[in-house]
Formats: sequence, C-alpha cells, structure tokens
Amino acid sequence: MYNPSIFSIFRQVKQSSNLKSMKQIQRLTIILLVILPMIGKSQNIILKTIDDVRFSKMINGEHFGLQELTLKDIQGSPYLNDEFEKGTVITTQGEKYVDIPLRYDQYQDEMEFEKEGKAMAFSPKSVVKRAEFGNRIFTYTTYQFTDNKTKQGYFEILADGNVRLLSQHTIKFFDKEKEKPYVDPKPARFDWPLEVFYIQVGAFPAQHISKKKNLLEAFPKHQKEVADYYKANKLSSKSKDDLIKLVNYYNSLN
Repeated sequence: MYNPSIFSIFRQVKQSSNLKSMKQIQRLTIILLVILPMIGKSQNIILKTIDDVRFSKMINGEHFGLQELTLKDIQGSPYLNDEFEKGTVITTQGEKYVDIPLRYDQYQDEMEFEKEGKAMAFSPKSVVKRAEFGNRIFTYTTYQFTDNKTKQGYFEILADGNVRLLSQHTIKFFDKEKEKPYVDPKPARFDWPLEVFYIQVGAFPAQHISKKKNLLEAFPKHQKEVADYYKANKLSSKSKDDLIKLVNYYNSLN
C-alpha cells in the first residue's frame, strides 16, 4: 500500500545531517517495519465488507448468567425481532449493502446479520451509520450518559430531520430463581423490555427525555412555537406517538 508519509520519512533520513551512522538508519528501518503493518491494518479495518467483518459469534454457543445457560434454556428473547429480516446497511464510509438479513439484540446492544446460517455482529459497532429492516431504522450514535459523560449505542430513529427523535431499546436478563417454600421458582428469562426516548440535535450527543421541561428545552430554536403546539394538542412527554408529532412539527418550522 502506498503511504506518502512513509516515503517522506525515508527522504528525511537521506537528507538529515544528524544521522551520521548506519546504526541509526538501521534502528529507524526496524521501527518502520513494525509500524507499517499497523498502519495498513488501521486503514483497512473500517473498509472491510460485511462478509469480512472481523468479529463473529454463534448465538446458541453464548452463555448467560451464573448458570451458563444458552438461549434455548431461557424464557423470552433478547431480540427486538427474533427472526432476521432483509434490510439495508449504510456504513460510515458511505458503502451501501442491500438484502442483508438483520436483527437487533437489545440485551447486548448489537446489530446482527446472518451469514451461512450463523448470527454475526458488526464490529466495530460504529461502522453502522444506518440500518433499515422491517419497518425500523437504526443508527449508532453518541448519547449523554451523565452530566459529564457520554456513551455510544444503537438507537431506533423515530423521527428524522434537523432534530431527531431516537429510541433506546433494552431488556434485562434474570437468572433462574432458587426454590422457596410454597412459591414456584421463576425460570431464567429475558424480561422488562424498556424503550427510552432521546432528542438529538445535529451531531451533538442525544439527550434523554424524561419530562416536559427537558423535552421543550432540548429544541435549539422555536421553543415558544413548540411549547404552544405541545399545549394546544395536549401532548405527553411519555407518549411515543406524541413525541413523533412534536419533533416532526419542529422540523417543519426549519
């Protein structure tokens, strides 16, 4: 692979008056031989196609909880959609792949695709800019985790535009309960699916929406118009449909 930065280093070695011995040149050559493969690898990881993604796993072979159970031993499902659905993936490099079998693991926050009957996960996760399958659209983006910390994760896009309404899907795993007198033990299970809403302005980290006040403050402009629309239409910050209406209304003002 041609890399102009490497050739410029060799030119500097040849021209420099400070390198007075062959030992110094040999040391630099050894360093270059070490870093060249690293440079090539770092440039190629993001460019690999979906079929060559560097991380894969067999879902049925993965263990959960203290009892090392597989999915077939657990009640419920970690997936938002159990079956793979053909969809489209657009990478951060602008590459587009169509008719890719996709599904979302809301327990491990992974977007999976199917290859030769095996479930595989995109890695790094950040390679996925947009994934469309069924009637859902997902993106991998940054969100505000605490007041001074951010994280990244997959979000479903519910409304798109200058401001986006995003949904974060999660589910909990519970180990099998121990037997108790007069009480039937609950099996190992996935339960408590939760959908949490976020507002994202441009490329800024998405902000969690928990109540009316921080919802209205999340919009960068037209806050009076948004507040009036919210009140006139008797919207709720807890309702997905109402939030979609509000964000679509805001985007129509710009």
